[in-house]
Amino acid sequence: MPPTPNQRLERSRRMLLDALNESFPATRQELSRRTGLAPSTVAGIVRGLLAEGLVQERESADHEGRGRPSSRLSPSRPPGHLVGIDFGHTHISAALATTGLEIVAEDSVPLDVDASAGNALDQAAILVSALLERAGVPSGSVRRTAAGIPGPINQATGRIQSATILAGWAGISPREELAGRLGGEVAIANDAELAALAEHTHGAGQNVSDLIYVKASHGIGAGLILAGRRYTGAYGASGEIGHTLVQEGGNQCRCGQRGCLESVVSIGEVWRQLVAAGLPEAERPADLSLSALIGHPVVARIVADAGRTLGRVLSDLCNALDPAMLVIGGELASAGDPLLEGVRESLRRFAQPAISDRVQVRASVLGPRAALVGALTLAAAAAAP
Repeated sequence: MPPTPNQRLERSRRMLLDALNESFPATRQELSRRTGLAPSTVAGIVRGLLAEGLVQERESADHEGRGRPSSRLSPSRPPGHLVGIDFGHTHISAALATTGLEIVAEDSVPLDVDASAGNALDQAAILVSALLERAGVPSGSVRRTAAGIPGPINQATGRIQSATILAGWAGISPREELAGRLGGEVAIANDAELAALAEHTHGAGQNVSDLIYVKASHGIGAGLILAGRRYTGAYGASGEIGHTLVQEGGNQCRCGQRGCLESVVSIGEVWRQLVAAGLPEAERPADLSLSALIGHPVVARIVADAGRTLGRVLSDLCNALDPAMLVIGGELASAGDPLLEGVRESLRRFAQPAISDRVQVRASVLGPRAALVGALTLAAAAAAP
């Protein structure tokens, strides 16, 4: 039996709400593109959602030129709090926020996350408990927790599915483990995917429907936003560009192969090259930021080389996906223009002209907090009615 008009309307309404919860704020035109619904259908559904108080509307703050400024829609949020957790390879960060994504408390601790999933998960629970105590927020006020993991997550089982990329976590279900330690509902995603979501929603990629976020840190990973939605792939392993072969017989990678992208351009490898080139170890900033050294010509050359190598891999990805923007984040992105120009140089050389002439290459606006902001954004979406 074909669906009734009311059933079709309810399906369209749910589709629009899901699209808005996934990435907000958004204009009516953007929602029409993401959902495939006619503009008139979107306009009618939005009128109803505004009347019910399920959606808020504000004029765009970045309007330029003539004409009426476009208004942007966001989901209305119930009272309560959200928790976001970012598991990096060498740290854990956590933040407590209101359901309106206002940060209440935030902290980070250094840790070898790869070595032991159990220890990392325990430390995350301790960190979250400390944030709740500091802010005077009862645990029962937390509506949803979301966490980013630096490895592929099987979308069907929720388990870490690679015994090479994140060996100490293989077979673990972070969702179940965190729920057992923290209580309540937990959402899990790859950290680069969450950073892409954050840059698309709050950072460099606002108003861009198709973008690739690259986390260039101790590992190299990419997060994809396609047609305005986070793309995870069929098995949760999209964006694992760090293990693309770029140097036959090169350095050993954590995955067991030699010459992977992340064994050539990770932040640790760049620092090794700087020290080998004569940069004294004493000049190395404790926070691994390159920004303090980028005026040094040797640093600029090594970083530009890293950008060109990264750009060679991204050129193939751009040829396949045709994004409007590349957003480069992670510790390596603190090098700024030399890294970005290296990426652009490879795009001009290896990407198709129709792509290289148009794709924007920008540094992350949210910096090292991108995955954490993305975790809070995912938590907000998961907690939506």
